[in-house]
Amino acid sequence: FNSDVDAVRMIFGPAIMYSVQTIFIIIFSITLMLQIDWQLTLWSLIPLALITIEVRFIGPKIHDRSKIGQELLADISVHAQENFANAPVVKAFVIEDAEIDRMHRHSHNYFLQSLRIARVRAIATSSFGLFGDLALVTLLLLGGMRIITGDLSLGEFATFNGCQLLLIWPMIALGWVINLFHRGAASAKRLQDILDATPTVDDSRSDPEMTVERGEIRFDQVSFRYPESNDSVLQQISFDLPGGKTLGIVGATASGKTTLLNLIPRLAPIASGSIFIDQVPVEQFSLDALRSSIAMVPQEPFLFSATIADNISFGVDDASMDDIISVSRLVKMDDEINKFPSRYDQRVGERGVTLSGGQKQRIAIARAILQRPLILILDDVLSAVDSETETTILEGLKDWTKNLTALIVTHRLSAITHADEIIVLDEGRIIERGDHESLRRMKGRYHKMWRRQTVESELEDLE
Repeated sequence: FNSDVDAVRMIFGPAIMYSVQTIFIIIFSITLMLQIDWQLTLWSLIPLALITIEVRFIGPKIHDRSKIGQELLADISVHAQENFANAPVVKAFVIEDAEIDRMHRHSHNYFLQSLRIARVRAIATSSFGLFGDLALVTLLLLGGMRIITGDLSLGEFATFNGCQLLLIWPMIALGWVINLFHRGAASAKRLQDILDATPTVDDSRSDPEMTVERGEIRFDQVSFRYPESNDSVLQQISFDLPGGKTLGIVGATASGKTTLLNLIPRLAPIASGSIFIDQVPVEQFSLDALRSSIAMVPQEPFLFSATIADNISFGVDDASMDDIISVSRLVKMDDEINKFPSRYDQRVGERGVTLSGGQKQRIAIARAILQRPLILILDDVLSAVDSETETTILEGLKDWTKNLTALIVTHRLSAITHADEIIVLDEGRIIERGDHESLRRMKGRYHKMWRRQTVESELEDLE
């Protein structure tokens, strides 16, 4: 994508600029040369025309080889970045030598490709000089004969030679400009295909004046499957979640929990059924209005290479430092943040590389809370913290979430015992629903999960 943008940019920048300059110089020089001696002009232009032809044909080869070279250089960068980021894993598996060998192979491939590029460029540069010298030899031979016969004066010869020298660079530039236009046209077509792409979610039916007021959510026989798959991820999902209530969602891996959450802010279109917010079809809300009322914390939170304060206040321009500290305390991060040398001004590195998994998750939760949404969506966001910390955080969130609608996906059932309703998913279907106590009494899937996790917790306490 970036290379396509650069190619189009080159058309509207250097290509147009050099085109105007080249055409002006060519017209001026050839006109003057024709006035001096039209026959000598034709003979002198043949070697110069060969320069343009060569650039036209050798340019794509240089471009293609350079593109491969850039891809190989990118492989080196990616490999180095991955190894720096995952150094503990490399050491743990004792594969330092294997990774060094991989880096050597990447570097050697890039070295060989660089030689290929240099070889083509050397041939091109040498031939440019050869054709320029050939044009000069042609002028000396034919021009010298005309001076001897008296058909050409010495001053005219000098003027003609100056014009010919002036033409060498424009002839090179002309072939280069032609390549730029061809490459830019191809890139423009690819970019146009992106611009013409149909959005995954159709927002044309929305009412820009409509806003979410209460945060009530209702699923009515909702089914979903991904475009590249024939299997439904969700099948006939129905539930009612009043505003200000909490829904817990549990189930085995790949049972459709995350997909269900993604349908609420319309990150993907449903295959059939309907979703209602405040008794209004979700399609009638504009995407901006809908998503601004929702705060979503995904399984793998993304942090920017900025300060902790900037990451927490992301999307909230008017957030004060007191607000940032308040939500940090709510997720039990304030004490840990104050241990950093720069505290809230501590930079977290790319994707929060300087933080632990639990710290990143809690900062992501704090960021969501600071937005003061009507609907809060938490997708297994406390998997990287211990059960004691999780319980403390959830207790703090209970009071804060009592006035908003919350959907919590988790594998730890202790995180949703306070939920007003819990649904159990299996292969995209709801197989059980109820509150914590009623599901335990059912002696079904939820009861088995609860018993297993209770035993595991007791064993951990004994250790």
